[in-house]
Amino acid sequence: MSLGHDTIISLGSKLPPALGIFSRLRAMLDDADTDLDDIVELLRVAPALTFQIIRLSNSALYGLRSRSQTLDEAVARVGFGEINQLVGLVVSRQVFQGDLAHYGIKAGQLWTNAVAVGSLTSAFATRLGGNAGSAYSAGLMRNLGKIILNNHTGAVKYPGAAAEPDIFAWEKSVHGVTSPEATAVLLDHWRFPIDISGPICTHVTPETAGEFSVGAANLHLACALAAEWGQALPGESTGWRRDAEMCALTGLDADHLEGAVADARRQFDRFTAIEWAKAA
Repeated sequence: MSLGHDTIISLGSKLPPALGIFSRLRAMLDDADTDLDDIVELLRVAPALTFQIIRLSNSALYGLRSRSQTLDEAVARVGFGEINQLVGLVVSRQVFQGDLAHYGIKAGQLWTNAVAVGSLTSAFATRLGGNAGSAYSAGLMRNLGKIILNNHTGAVKYPGAAAEPDIFAWEKSVHGVTSPEATAVLLDHWRFPIDISGPICTHVTPETAGEFSVGAANLHLACALAAEWGQALPGESTGWRRDAEMCALTGLDADHLEGAVADARRQFDRFTAIEWAKAA
């Protein structure tokens, strides 16, 4: 049965409400008039999110001796430079922890892929002088649609790459929509900036992405490199390109790419080393 716009929104409403807060945070961080008090006021709306932010601000992730007791202290400690990363980690962790039987994805696998792709796209944007926060958010959020398709599907399961090597074509044939398209519908509904939803919607074929081609190519290349790190998702191992044409579309030369990948790997290792149960 084809998955329509209203059904995508309805299924999306069952996802953690912190996703809406992450959207508002992203817009606030792009506004020069935003200050730390505005961010604290936004984050305080979600007690579970607040709790995790305070815990992680006190963890080895930030390597500080003094402890945050309140959200105000935690946000001030983390600062503008990393609050988007921290909130994105917490929100994506909440969203991407269940098994997806539709795809054969185990709990946590979707999250580590998201962190890998987000770390890479952020590093690419930093090297190119782009919006690293939006690039990171796009990397983290790109697989939301897989959850929607998983929850819509019933008993249908992805038969594997040997039978269906193009997972996005398979999604289209089964649901009438691909997971990137479903993600973009949700992000537009939640008012994420268009420089996040646009590249996600088009990153499978960035050469036809028009105004989103650079962001889409960055996502595409990040997916290819994440696969090289052993973080590919089922059906995506061979669908990504890391050739000269794709690198040229991103704007990254060989030196920029090498440096960005090294930066991203350090961030990925740092984030995935978090012992969430001990972050207190």
